[in-house]
Amino acid sequence: MDDAESGRLASTHPLWNTPRLKAAVEGDQPGTVVRLVREAVGWTQEELGARYGCSGSTICRLEAGGGLIDDTKVRRRLADILGIPAHYLGLSPSRVARPGTSGAGVARPPSPPVTLRGSEISTPGGTDLRRRTLLTGAAATALTGLANPTTTPHGLEKMLFAGAHPGTPLSSHDAAALLTRASQAYHAARYATLTHALPSLLSGLHAAHTQASDHVRETFAVMLVRAYVLASSVCTKLGDDAIAWVLADRALSTARQVDDSAALASATHTVAIAMRREGHHDGALTLLTSTAEGLNADRGAAPDALLGAYGNLLCTAAYSAAQAGNAGAATTYLDEATAAAARLQAPTRGVIPFSPTTVAIYKIGVYTAAGDTAAALQAAATVESHQLPTAERYGRYLLDTARAWTAHDRPAQAVQALLAAEQHAPGEVDRPSVRELVSRLLYAPTATPAGLRDLATRIGAAV
Repeated sequence: MDDAESGRLASTHPLWNTPRLKAAVEGDQPGTVVRLVREAVGWTQEELGARYGCSGSTICRLEAGGGLIDDTKVRRRLADILGIPAHYLGLSPSRVARPGTSGAGVARPPSPPVTLRGSEISTPGGTDLRRRTLLTGAAATALTGLANPTTTPHGLEKMLFAGAHPGTPLSSHDAAALLTRASQAYHAARYATLTHALPSLLSGLHAAHTQASDHVRETFAVMLVRAYVLASSVCTKLGDDAIAWVLADRALSTARQVDDSAALASATHTVAIAMRREGHHDGALTLLTSTAEGLNADRGAAPDALLGAYGNLLCTAAYSAAQAGNAGAATTYLDEATAAAARLQAPTRGVIPFSPTTVAIYKIGVYTAAGDTAAALQAAATVESHQLPTAERYGRYLLDTARAWTAHDRPAQAVQALLAAEQHAPGEVDRPSVRELVSRLLYAPTATPAGLRDLATRIGAAV
């Protein structure tokens, strides 16, 4: 039986040892892995879609990194159909797999080696996000030592231990000043600077919160929420969804101890993002919508801070609904967010500022996820760049536009947007998800757009 008929490659197929596939696995590019295996099998996107139970255009979006490719159930189904080993798609091995086989019951191709660089552990399937896979497979791997969690890429894990090892208590004045600087670093897309500063800030806030009297204690609690929201957000930016979720949960746990609706909404928003990125779309939607309803910002003269929190919750709900395949619900949430933005007296501030422009940017991602790239690009055209308040927002707008152009099969325009993002917010481009997008464009079966290969080299994408 040939590959096209069976849909599975032999363990000796040369694809398994190609640099392109290895780069896709190591760079956490599940869509690229699916595309490479599908092409090696000899199937069209329509043929794979027929076996999956969807359209060829849906497969196109999945291979482009959109749609539900972040959903572990979707990844596992694709792995089963194509015979891709689970760990090649960032999944833990299936519990029903026989020894020496993938979850689909086929012979595994050779596993890329685990490598040690100093005290850093690097495994196939990405960087920090794959630690869950490492935990399930480490017992079968002859490693003589474990990674030092404080020296892994970006030092993100240092933030996990801030509460366990409180530092010198901060005064309320110093804490506010340091928190302002941390927020400025995030808005400027200086993520390395922020990652370096946050562990000591969190430690100092924990110490101050523990020692403070009741009134001041609540002030420090709200600051802790803000700091953990920043910490979770930067982990999401840098591709570590596992740590992002833990830190977001700490923000939410702290927010529930104080009477501050804005802090609660901000923490909830961050938890929901972590849930969505792990494929828990329904749970994220429930959390977002119940919290939004509890704010009572859809009636009366709600203050701007409350409207901003409400609007951001709805925007994220719209994106979660779109990724779950519910375009109707996504439109409803966007409409309500648009109405909330229209009631603002002035744009709100925060990790994610809220304004009519915020909603317009979200529309780009929502429509792209829903498969309506024409509407996404129309939304992008309505954004006034001078109304984007920070480098992070400007970069996010350009990257979402690049993804829309990519899904719209316009790679040259996508690269133009990426280059503009690099110019205005270089830290926003030097991230795992963007490297995956750049690699996908580079290996697309089309002419390589001008500037793409140099961009890939600058940000360390697979070339």
